[in-house]
Amino acid sequence: MKRFYPLAMLTAAFVTQAAVAGGDHHPKNGGQVQETTSYDLELVAKDKELTLYVADHKGKKTDTKEATALVLTGKSKETVKLTAGADGVLKGAGSVAVSADTKIIVSIQAAGKTEQARFAPLQKEKAEEHKGHKH
Repeated sequence: MKRFYPLAMLTAAFVTQAAVAGGDHHPKNGGQVQETTSYDLELVAKDKELTLYVADHKGKKTDTKEATALVLTGKSKETVKLTAGADGVLKGAGSVAVSADTKIIVSIQAAGKTEQARFAPLQKEKAEEHKGHKH
């Protein structure tokens, strides 16, 4: 039994470290979170304004110059340019109001490649599905 205890403690330490290294994919600003190859993106969409919070997979805020968001609501479609603010935040505004059926596709540059994430910001059931999901 004495041999098992150190092995169990070592295994627990590695499992805990792996869980911490995975990053936190829960919304910190009241938006919806999606992951790309390089980033964790949180989109907050209110009325006609979009705010995108960009962080690496360890949760460190990442400054990016710009991104674009394709806003699809009903039969309306609009491209919104998101420009850099401070501390990994990009903002933009359009003419299409965000509603329950709105879908938003965000395109962002990382290492010379375009990465995309899809959001349905006002569909709470989508966010709730992710709530119990573990990384």
